[in-house]
Formats: sequence, structure tokens, C-alpha cells
Amino acid sequence: MAVRSRSHRLHATSIAMLAVVAVAGSAAAQTPAGGGASAQPPGKLTDNLSFFMGLDGSKQPQDLGINANMGARFGLNWGFPISRGDNLGGQAGIAVNLSDAAVHVLDQVEGTSNRMQIFATGGVFQRTPTKITWAAGFDFQYSDYYDTFWLGQVRGQIGAALSERHEMGAWMTLGVTGADVQLGATNLRLDPIAQINGYSSHVWPTNARTVIWAGLAAGHDNIVLTVSEEPRSDWVFVYGAALQMPLSDRFAVAGAANFLTPTATGTVDAFLGVVFFPGGGLVKGGGGMFRPVMPVGNNPMMPVNMKFPG
Repeated sequence: MAVRSRSHRLHATSIAMLAVVAVAGSAAAQTPAGGGASAQPPGKLTDNLSFFMGLDGSKQPQDLGINANMGARFGLNWGFPISRGDNLGGQAGIAVNLSDAAVHVLDQVEGTSNRMQIFATGGVFQRTPTKITWAAGFDFQYSDYYDTFWLGQVRGQIGAALSERHEMGAWMTLGVTGADVQLGATNLRLDPIAQINGYSSHVWPTNARTVIWAGLAAGHDNIVLTVSEEPRSDWVFVYGAALQMPLSDRFAVAGAANFLTPTATGTVDAFLGVVFFPGGGLVKGGGGMFRPVMPVGNNPMMPVNMKFPG
């Protein structure tokens, strides 16, 4: 069984938060004082900052076919200008998932009954005058589960505005850092699952934003610990949706869900909660060019495969 300690979790959380602050502070320090004719005017620090609090549910191949997780999620996401004249921005964010087992099996087999995840995201983005929006970044995941491990992936997105309210494009992920872990005496290998999705985004008259997507994932193993090991599923269909619905100029209901097929052995990931924007702008259309394009990493954006090494 993995050794758990409160001080170890606090240490990991501190490292992740310091990394995000360092990236954000470095980028902000390089921001020019002024810009060209198309430059965005200086704003407040809180204009592009948001805080999330809500629920998170997840079932992935890393759950061994015998578990799922349900719990609370807390996070922040911040956008900042790198070059106002070029509408080039950066984003940094961190989130914590505190979950309990939703299936009464893993705790009987190995003793694990909860999981803590820390996600940290850093990246750059640009909203161009030609109505093309792109973003690229890196997601870290630290987990204290049946073992403790770090995972990493690159994530990108590009879209084109077809009108003032509609955008179409694609987003993708590619795992770059996996982990060898242990479940008792059993050796396992965990790796982020690559995926590419085409999406359609629409902003409604109430300024609610809905996104739907569909695409392909690189595949996953079909292992049910101590029960079966079926053939691997390659290039599986993936689909999902996201929502942000303003409740006022500073508060919104937001969430996302992502599913890798077949869902019995693939993924079922979703989160839903309330987002607070200190700088407002949800109803009045504020926030502008430097509001983060991509959400902070989470299970829907970072599915994880599990297999036996070798």
C-alpha cells in the first residue's frame, strides 16, 4: 500500500503553487508598458482571474476497472498580457481534486479509499485580428492514490470565429511524461492518453457559452485487476461538452464532461461548479483579449491509461 502523509501532500501542493506563481510573475514582468494602435489598454490584475469550486467525478483505465472517484474540486485560472500590441497573453492555473472512492472494491483489495490530485497548467495564447484564436500549454498532474506519481502532457487549441457568436476549431493533447507505479506488489505503467477533437462553440444571447466536441483518442488498455485482461482498444471515439452560464456579472455555472469509448473500459469524466470572476465582465462582455483560452487541466482533458509494463 502507498504510504500517505499529510506533510508530503502539503509539500507537493506548495511546489505546484510556487511553479505557477513563478511562471505568471516572469511573464508579467516582461509585459511592455504600452503597445501599438491595436494594443489593449492596461487593466486590473483581477480582470482575467477566476476561481472555481464544485464537484468532480472520474472513472479511467488508471482506476484498474474496479474503482471510480467522486469529490470536490477547487481551482484558479489567470490570464495576463505578454505583448499587448500583439494580443499575446499567458495563462497560469492550479486546481486540487479531493475525492473518495465511489466503488467499494479497491479499498477491499488494496486499502485505498481516497485520492488527491493537483493539476497545474501554464501556457500562451493569442486572439488575432483575423479572428483566429490559438493556445498552447503544458499540464502537470500530481496524484496521491494507490501510489504517488507525476504525469505531464502538452495541450493545444486553435479555432476560427465564423461570426460574433460562433467558433469552430480543434484541440489536442499529447502525453510526454508517464510513471511507473506499484499497487501492492504489482507493477503498473500510467501514461496520459493522446486525443484530438474538433469542436463547435456558441455564445448565446444571455452570454452563456456551450461547446461540443468529438474526435479520436490513441486508445487504452482494457484491464480489470484480478479479473480479466482483454485486448487493447486502439483509436477510440471520444466526445464531450462544456458549459459556462453566467448567473451575474461575476458568477457563472461552469463544467465539462469527456468520454472515451467504450465507456465500460474507457473514461467517464465530468466536473460542475460555480466560477467567480473578481473582475466581472460575464454579462457586460468584459475580460477581453487576455482571459485564458484553455481551462486548467483536469481529468476530462487528461485521461490516463494503465497497463502492465513490458
